[in-house]
Amino acid sequence: MLSKIPKESLIESELPIKKISKLARKEGNYKKPIYRVHKWWARRLGAVVRSEIIGALLPKGTSEDEFWGRFYSKNSIEDITVLDPFMGGGTCVVEPKKMGAKTIGVDINPLACFITEKELEECNIEKIKKKRKELKRKVGSKIKEFYTTKVDGENHPIINLFWVYEVECPSCNKTIESHSHYKLYYRGNEQVVFCKECGQVHNIEKSFNSFQCKNCGITTELDEGPYYRGYCTCENCEEKFQLKKYINGQENLKMFALEYEKGDGNKPERYFKNADKKDKAIYKKAKKEFYKNKHKYKFPESKIPTENREDMRPITYGYKYYKELFNERQLLALGMLYNEILKIEDKKIREFFIAGFSDSLACNNLLCNYAYGYRKLTPLFSIHAYTVPARPVENNVWGATYGRGTFEKTIRKIIRSKKFCKNIYESDYDKNDNLVKKFTKERVNSKVTNKAEDFYNNKCDSLILNKSSEKLDEIKNESVDLILTDPPYYDNLHYSELADFYYQWIKNEIQSDKKDPMQDSLYVNESENNYHEKYTNKLTKIFKEGYAKLTDNGLMIFSYHHNKQEAWTALGRAIKNSGFIITNVLPIRSEGSSGYHSNNGSIKWDSIIVSRKKETRLNAGVSIIEQKLNKKIDEFEDYIETNNLKMKRCDKVSFYRSIAIMIYTQISRKNNIDNLLEIANKMEG
Repeated sequence: MLSKIPKESLIESELPIKKISKLARKEGNYKKPIYRVHKWWARRLGAVVRSEIIGALLPKGTSEDEFWGRFYSKNSIEDITVLDPFMGGGTCVVEPKKMGAKTIGVDINPLACFITEKELEECNIEKIKKKRKELKRKVGSKIKEFYTTKVDGENHPIINLFWVYEVECPSCNKTIESHSHYKLYYRGNEQVVFCKECGQVHNIEKSFNSFQCKNCGITTELDEGPYYRGYCTCENCEEKFQLKKYINGQENLKMFALEYEKGDGNKPERYFKNADKKDKAIYKKAKKEFYKNKHKYKFPESKIPTENREDMRPITYGYKYYKELFNERQLLALGMLYNEILKIEDKKIREFFIAGFSDSLACNNLLCNYAYGYRKLTPLFSIHAYTVPARPVENNVWGATYGRGTFEKTIRKIIRSKKFCKNIYESDYDKNDNLVKKFTKERVNSKVTNKAEDFYNNKCDSLILNKSSEKLDEIKNESVDLILTDPPYYDNLHYSELADFYYQWIKNEIQSDKKDPMQDSLYVNESENNYHEKYTNKLTKIFKEGYAKLTDNGLMIFSYHHNKQEAWTALGRAIKNSGFIITNVLPIRSEGSSGYHSNNGSIKWDSIIVSRKKETRLNAGVSIIEQKLNKKIDEFEDYIETNNLKMKRCDKVSFYRSIAIMIYTQISRKNNIDNLLEIANKMEG
């Protein structure tokens, strides 16, 4: 049992960074089931947070063997209280809960609170399975009728439908479809393509760059579509124009092809075809039924907010309301499904289905793309933005055998998540470097409350507060042993702007306060006046609250990275002004190997920043301070090279800036943070 924070913790001197980062890299590509209950952005990785907890509770000098022994064993930390004031997707609450800690999570975003509650709470899996069957009988079968296609006289389930924006050339009025290419699928020696004139689908060899249509005789050059990076070029008059200026949301969309499955068993065959009259008639039937019954359904009526908005897409493409991001068939299917979910009497079970419904929205809207080489739908927020594809893809809402992010599959994810909670494992590598599971016998089975009195009276072991962490009167002073968190990274990601897509659907079911969180979140929007000072001041207030709640011997540990120096300036000042002193920083891999967000300037390594409540600071001259910084950076230069950590220049600069702010918090001088950061910038040049 680890029952208290040592006077000097292992994490304040070292951690086995290389292996932790290797585990993190793998987890970044494939998160554990508990973290797939619902989409959240830039999630902390479980292996990293678990390492932080163990490193915080073991004393300095602990051997690496003992560290990994703890990592892969059942831990017991019931006497430890952990606070996360920026809870987000909940990793810093879930990981200590695995070990039995008392946990407090705070977030201004109600969706984040809802997701974390579902991660922590026990769930009756058999009830979920039974209710899923009932939903399939009551509404699933009806939804699937709207996602069928007839081939050779037989009906087959649709997997995906392909749409394209159709506009008139502003110069010659020729109708243009915004295809960047004429491919539907390609892999190995095969590709599925379609005619640019009549839309007929053909299977041809992968090596072909063009083909002659057997239906109309027209030759199509596969890679010479009129659309490229937001612009269309008219084939008739060569006029080039920006697509978004000539479309009005989904009014300009045309269905042109679909993917369906054929055959019995668990692995039916997959085929493509052009969308024919019968396919379009089914859509019209769904559209008619939606408008006839839309008064019965709950879908978001609110406008997409523009105030202090960072990403103006999809508004600039003519989408003004959240409901417009879905076509009428999607709204019908989602409306029917949501109505039945809300009839579930058991509140806990109902909320798990609401979570699955909400998560499915990312794959059932008009901002989804298609990964042609992988043969799967690419959900909204695969990159952290409201991207508007020129060729949207419509999913089968309930789900066929194949397909990504269907409602049926999101419920399966929840079931897998809750099974994981009863039989938790951590990943390891065997002697042949193969990934293996090591079961720890830990569990996640929490009683969650949003009432502090229930938490402090031991009626519940997890407290979730939906509010800003600037004022935490509900939490007792000096009652928290460990603050584990992940503060917003300056201007990197506007979580609430993204979360609003889901929140507007389910907001009436997950909280009583209907106030939208977008305008109150901690995020730097450079169009605002005094944005830097606002961020710094708000972060300082939150750190001060954390300082008051933390025991005198407690630790605050969080991760951070950023390309901008001013982001580090704000962070350094907030830490120092709140009373904390950074005792150590460590580089840790924070993402997997995904191609998204992976250019040369994309940071893949976090700085793990460890701090304590200390009153004494070093009183030293500028030269001594700079020597101290240079020495620490040199030590890590050697460490990074010796351990072959494969950090890019941007990773190193970000990390060296964290060393600079560590030195800044340790000294009494208050006015030289930018000088220290400039030295850090030059060290990896």
